[in-house]
Amino acid sequence: MSPEPAMTSAPPPLVSLLVCTKGRSAQLERLFDSLLVQGDDPACPDFEVVLVDQNEPGTLEPVVARYRDRLAIDHVRSAPGLSRARNVGLARCRGDLIAFPDDDCWYPAGLVAEVARLFAAHRQADAVTGRTLDATGRESLGAFLAADGPVDRRNVWFAGNSNGLFVRAAAARAVGGFDESLGVGAATPFRSGEETDFLLRLLGQGRGVVFRHGLVVHHDQVAQAGRHTRAADYARGFGRVLRLHRYGLPYLAFRLARFTASGTRALLRRDTGTALDKALWAIGTVSGYCAGRAGPGEVVAGE
Repeated sequence: MSPEPAMTSAPPPLVSLLVCTKGRSAQLERLFDSLLVQGDDPACPDFEVVLVDQNEPGTLEPVVARYRDRLAIDHVRSAPGLSRARNVGLARCRGDLIAFPDDDCWYPAGLVAEVARLFAAHRQADAVTGRTLDATGRESLGAFLAADGPVDRRNVWFAGNSNGLFVRAAAARAVGGFDESLGVGAATPFRSGEETDFLLRLLGQGRGVVFRHGLVVHHDQVAQAGRHTRAADYARGFGRVLRLHRYGLPYLAFRLARFTASGTRALLRRDTGTALDKALWAIGTVSGYCAGRAGPGEVVAGE
């Protein structure tokens, strides 16, 4: 479990924006610019930026220096691994609510105020999720639920990604933060699934999670370069999360059938790139699922 945040004499903000960053500066400035706009909204609560830096020392100092007088930035360092960096950041967050924006996403005006309103209106919810859209309004980084509603084990896969995840700090710490064996940069083959695993562990504790279709964070579409490598990496993480949370062989077969059907339709359209992606997802999912039996410390959840 992550340690408690460092004490400070300043009044704590309501919201902590936990940004883990590596290899990006222009995109990080775009995010910071969008956060400056949040403060123009009189309804916006106090917020801080917890910036967890995995670059070479000194790389981001010029960027941080340009924004430090306009944003409350806590700049810390972490060893590689996205989930590890998030856990480092969780220990520093002082807000009652925590968000996890990517360093290459950006917030629309009014988002932080809207998140605060949603948690005030849904006091039974420990987490709220939303959608990720690109600059043209198309969904990016996944497909999402079509309407508002509670998140459960069956629909969690379409309830958003970490950019659109907002959680009460007490719940994030109670659930133990993020599984450092999952996610980009992990020292395992499981390079995805950490945010879904996080949500499933919240649900496993009986905590409320709600999806709001109108809650939007912006993120560009993923570049086509390296798509097949990403498909293989992400699929292994997906399969691992299925196994950790005991989805069972019937559910695995169902998801494999969907990959096969999508791949077959792509082949009929002569879309060989998509067909290969679906094949890699099927193979990687099985690989992740069969990588090892869940150990004593891993989650056991019912269907």
